[in-house]
Amino acid sequence: MAYEGEPLTYCPANMFDFRNAYAVVVTGARLNPFGHMLLNTGGKNGNFFQVSDLFGYPRMMNAGQFQRYLTENGKTIVTVMRVNIPHPEKSQQKLEEILSQRWPWGVVFHNCESLVEEIVTAGGGPKLHQGTFPLPMQAASQCQSW
Repeated sequence: MAYEGEPLTYCPANMFDFRNAYAVVVTGARLNPFGHMLLNTGGKNGNFFQVSDLFGYPRMMNAGQFQRYLTENGKTIVTVMRVNIPHPEKSQQKLEEILSQRWPWGVVFHNCESLVEEIVTAGGGPKLHQGTFPLPMQAASQCQSW
């Protein structure tokens, strides 16, 4: 089975770097033309958070683990979108809440982009999805680099 990250089973001693946060869109799984979205805190060498199970705990990866995730899953980065989060402590609190609960995958209703958007908007950041459904490739209206 390809690498998906690690469940975070402890509260971090320090806050994640939400002042340097990105929504990262990668190519989707074999039959998924809509892509996949992860939350990044700390930039290219920071931490990545995602959900991929039908009903499972969201997962965390450091930069090295993220490269392993890309390689083992045959994914590439489509774009990264810098997100301004005015209240990082609120995003941190939401992230910790979400990581402690199983995430029910709802295909186009409650998915990877919904997870990222809930954390970003909790801290006063922007809504990410465009249109009716949260579909990562539709949010990728810009190409940015780290």
